[in-house]
Amino acid sequence: TAIDVGQGDGLLVTFPDGRLMLMDAGGFPPIGGRAPGIDTGEDVIAPYLWSRSIRKIDILAMSHAQADHIGGFPSLIRIFRPTELWIGGTPDVEPWQLLYETASRYNVQVMAMFSGAQFEYGGVRVRVLSPFDGDPPARNPNNDSLTLELIYGHRSFLLTGDIERKAEELLLERGVLRQVDVLKVGHHGSRTSTTEAFLEAVNPIYGIVSAGYANRFRHPHPTVVERFDSKGIPLLRTDVHGLVTISTDGDRLF
Repeated sequence: TAIDVGQGDGLLVTFPDGRLMLMDAGGFPPIGGRAPGIDTGEDVIAPYLWSRSIRKIDILAMSHAQADHIGGFPSLIRIFRPTELWIGGTPDVEPWQLLYETASRYNVQVMAMFSGAQFEYGGVRVRVLSPFDGDPPARNPNNDSLTLELIYGHRSFLLTGDIERKAEELLLERGVLRQVDVLKVGHHGSRTSTTEAFLEAVNPIYGIVSAGYANRFRHPHPTVVERFDSKGIPLLRTDVHGLVTISTDGDRLF
């Protein structure tokens, strides 16, 4: 489920055994040195989870340490008491420092994930595609995003964070990509992401874009929208459709 958190990412994954993972939690950077007037964790995501009678989250997964992805995490840790925090690249920036301090305070186990890791969780096979262990930090922190493929039965979902062209090229060069059924489109549909070669490699049935309504970045970019249109791949967009949910029983998507 892609939760409408405005111009940011917030994805709820419900595993077959009932365990829950939230990958990213929206957020807003300070404006003019002042904190934003809304906490996407407490004010947006928590009410949605409560409306579904959810009182516990098992896993938080941080794609990368930017405010529009992890700004809501500290309050969600306090409210939902997750067991683990999965991370990719972690530059020493203020949003990450706050999140790490909160995770430590509430005894959340921080687990670094790197490409090549594969494991079973909640009845789903998890493949970690990026970041690559041993690679220096990317100049652009978007390209250090934790990228996960979730496989259940015959169906697969690719969650890409904010990866851009450089990271996509590395994934293609290192041969870790394959066809998936659902693609969480990188970087809110920015024109710097979802290159022709990347989209050709993953060839999804559906794409999901998490972006704010009438956002100033023009996400998703018309070039990317046209790229999906030309291949006949429907784009489900939080800025247009609001909350987006795709479910599977391992065979069907619905």
